[in-house]
Amino acid sequence: MRPRRGGPGLKVAATGQRASAASLARPPAFRGSFRAAPATLAAHSVSAGPFSIRPTAVAVPSDAEDVQTLITWAARQGTPVVPRGGASGLPAGNVGAWLAVDLVPGLGEIGNVDLTTGTLRCGAGAGAATVARVASRAGLAFPPLPSSAERCTIGGMVANNAAGARSFRHGATREWLAALDVVWPDGSRSSIEAGPDTAPTWSRELAADLSARLGGTVQDHGWPRVRKNSSGYALDRFLPGGDALQLMVGSEGTLGIVVGATLRLTPQPEERGVLLVGLPFLDSIPSASSAAAEANASACELFGRRLLDMAGLAVDPLVRDAAQGAAAVVLLEVEGDPGQVESGLAILKRWADEEGVGSVAATDEEGQERLWKIRHAASPLIARTAERGRRSTQFIEDSVVPVAAVPNYLRGVSDILERAGTEAVIFGHAGDGNIHVNPLMDLRALDRRTRVRTILEETVALVVGLGGTLSGEHGDGRVRAPFVDRIWSPELVSVFREVKERLDPDGLMNPGVILPLPGQDPLEGLWAD
Repeated sequence: MRPRRGGPGLKVAATGQRASAASLARPPAFRGSFRAAPATLAAHSVSAGPFSIRPTAVAVPSDAEDVQTLITWAARQGTPVVPRGGASGLPAGNVGAWLAVDLVPGLGEIGNVDLTTGTLRCGAGAGAATVARVASRAGLAFPPLPSSAERCTIGGMVANNAAGARSFRHGATREWLAALDVVWPDGSRSSIEAGPDTAPTWSRELAADLSARLGGTVQDHGWPRVRKNSSGYALDRFLPGGDALQLMVGSEGTLGIVVGATLRLTPQPEERGVLLVGLPFLDSIPSASSAAAEANASACELFGRRLLDMAGLAVDPLVRDAAQGAAAVVLLEVEGDPGQVESGLAILKRWADEEGVGSVAATDEEGQERLWKIRHAASPLIARTAERGRRSTQFIEDSVVPVAAVPNYLRGVSDILERAGTEAVIFGHAGDGNIHVNPLMDLRALDRRTRVRTILEETVALVVGLGGTLSGEHGDGRVRAPFVDRIWSPELVSVFREVKERLDPDGLMNPGVILPLPGQDPLEGLWAD
């Protein structure tokens, strides 16, 4: 694969082309299924988020070579493609009005753990939780597992740079990749390894060109100073060395299709310990994060007041002393050998005592499971609100701000929601400044779309003012792409576009994701079902 210089630009962006189902005949030599039956299109028009966009056809490749055949054909035909994994994504990055490519059935293989290198090779369609179980049987772990691990795929995790509760210590997916197997927009295929020392020539040349064009570092041009980010292209990791793997991670299928990955694994910790702490004031959240860092904690999670009420924690005999009257609760976890867990918990307990706040500790497996259930119960509790005419609507669900700004972000979001006459369930990764806000929208309200648009616009302005981005682990998708030039400086957006045009000059790979199409509506497909 060699990026084109001065290519024709984003053809889809320029023409808004969309092939009809009738014009998409089965590609020659393609061995997988290729269908446009109404039921098939309907099944691939939805994902875990509130957006629904009907594709024109659905291709299900039989294996990686079949993906090559399909993409080579699509490039020649000028057919845009939308890669899909487990459909667990929220911001509409895996739905679109073109050819849907379902990577799960044909790319689910999982290799054996290589104990010498501590790695595991798998297909992009492999289930994340299944991979973790294979690693666990070898005494190893894959730390960035998200809460959707039972539904998401490794390819989806790579596409979004996904992360989970333990990202505070272990980081996101990009930290745990040794190599990627990629089918590029022209149908060629290659393996790229982590690190600039192994970067292919084209990647080093591209990085040199972009660095010269940008001038200075990305930080010089306003790169947000946040702990996590899954918005835009990862220029902070790609420049200046040209690590092609880092550029691909988080690119949401817009630069190529990941068909396989070699994962880095780590030994399972001997023990874990959990401390749940009630915070009477939101301003204590940065202090909690600092204590977690001092204790080398693996997790620093946040549960907002609304979630506490829905979970009934104020009357739960295990946690009521900590949760009663709290503005929020943080769950802190430490891991390692017995001495490290004991030391870490002691640091956290000392901090809680100094703050004068209630806490509950658990070092046994049963007690830890009970405390973690609060976090895992968030989604089912939110789903129950649909029974009362409200629906959790994920469109501001993944913003990330500097940790010191989290209290102001929470207060700002609360004000925005109050003006819109609604409320939200709030939880997330406090130690990373990555907060999940799930507005509970009244579907009976005639102005519901107007309210969503207002909440979204005002939240974007809030995040910009606090120096954050709109995604910490879910990706931009289609809902956040139209705000790229609000979050990022003109210089950085220009380089984002250069990356896209050099690697996908015809604009056929997941158009409208990360970078918007002309006139793109962030609420396209909202509640279309």
